[in-house]
Amino acid sequence: MSERRTWNSIRNVFFSVSSSLLILLVSFANRTIFIHMLSEEYLGLNGLFSNILSFLSLAELGIGSAVNYALYKPLKDKNIEKIRSLMKLYRGLYIRIGCVVLVIGGLLTPFLGFLIKDMPKDIEYIYLYYIMFVINSGISYFYTYKRSLIICDQKEYISYVVSTVFRVLLTVFQIMVLFLSNSYLLYLVTMIVCTICENIVISRKANQLYPFIMGKNIQDVSSAEKKEIFSNIYALIFHKIGAVVVYSTDNIIISKYVGLAAVGLYSNYTLIINSINSILGKIFNTLVASVGDLMVDDDSSHSELVFERILFADMWLYGFTAICFLCFIQPFISLWIGDSYLLDMEVLFLYVCSYYITGMRKTVWIFKDAAGIYRQDRYKPVIEAVLNIIFSIPLAVEFGVAGVLAGTIMSTMIMPFWFEGYVLFKECFGSRFRNYILRQGKYAFVLFIISGITYFCCSFFSGKGLLSFVIKVMLCVAVSNLCLFLVYHRTKEFKYYYNLIRQLRDKKYRDR
Repeated sequence: MSERRTWNSIRNVFFSVSSSLLILLVSFANRTIFIHMLSEEYLGLNGLFSNILSFLSLAELGIGSAVNYALYKPLKDKNIEKIRSLMKLYRGLYIRIGCVVLVIGGLLTPFLGFLIKDMPKDIEYIYLYYIMFVINSGISYFYTYKRSLIICDQKEYISYVVSTVFRVLLTVFQIMVLFLSNSYLLYLVTMIVCTICENIVISRKANQLYPFIMGKNIQDVSSAEKKEIFSNIYALIFHKIGAVVVYSTDNIIISKYVGLAAVGLYSNYTLIINSINSILGKIFNTLVASVGDLMVDDDSSHSELVFERILFADMWLYGFTAICFLCFIQPFISLWIGDSYLLDMEVLFLYVCSYYITGMRKTVWIFKDAAGIYRQDRYKPVIEAVLNIIFSIPLAVEFGVAGVLAGTIMSTMIMPFWFEGYVLFKECFGSRFRNYILRQGKYAFVLFIISGITYFCCSFFSGKGLLSFVIKVMLCVAVSNLCLFLVYHRTKEFKYYYNLIRQLRDKKYRDR
């Protein structure tokens, strides 16, 4: 990537990580108070309603990715009229989406009882709580188009700063509500108010940065361009359906076939693992705009070189964090909220495997989004979704939470994991796809060995106290990264990042 793209990416990554870490801390504070003030069933409702609302995100139909892809070139060329036209189209589409989410979400209210195995009798107003979630989800779409313009212009750090400020404020207000009133209803009202305020602030910031989007007499997008955008949206519908079914059904299936209390236990692990996944996901998402800029004018050989570098970082980050989850998430849960909230070790192992497999698809997703590759594998997500349902439901009945996770892993590995990489290499790169599969296999094998070594070392500290936990964390971090360094320190990818860190250090000293 050019120096401009590199520094934009570094800046966005810095703010995304800082933002996510702070949000992670306040989320733990929020969850801790929540658990002590309300019951496991309320915790289960939170997870269940979040998954149901993820299904309603199908109304978005992949419009965001399609229009974002259309914005890369006009932003690079500073084509203000084209940007204005696209934003006008984008605004109209997202207002409709928000309305659809509100209407369909409301119509689903009578069917909540079908999704909960044993409807808790000690929780009143369950249907009202659900409506509050629907309102919060629907209104979030009304300003999305302005946030996306900031992100596509490689200024995603602005979005992270605003989101972090309001997330911290939300946590503070929600904790105050729980202490003062112990009211879940007011807890949700606070969430809606903060969502509205955050969207207003982002909208005003976008107006300051791009005042031309507020002008009148904006031309419509041409018929040819609109046809191209809607063609991509049509393809992205399938991707959206597949992603929602595969990644947003776990809590629903667990609630239906295992129970709402199991959703509550599972959601604690989800909070931790998804928080780290969100941090890493934001790191990689910040690269999409830069990669999109790269693929507008660079050749395929250089794009493939960048792909290999990002895939290496993908492996190191997701591999290292997966090993950490295996070694000390159980003692952390025990210290945090007690042994009664622990899941079985086999459930954790399957969850971590699913986490790593999904993480190792991130690099392919970045390049597919940046290159606008949507139509070529549009049926793949539907097949993945069908396989996920076929495997997960019977396995959930037989093995509980572990069965749900096993079903997700099986549906991913049978086709999507390798096929989406095949499509990317066919469309964008000149090298053999086999090299990519061999690289993925090597990464997985090495990490499996390193995780075994690290877990063995950590097993010598089996105590349940804080000191034992801290030692285990330090040992896990040191052993896993040392092993990764010994294996990969001679590779060209490692040397690239090493030199990049040196450049950052040298620039820091020059600027003093």
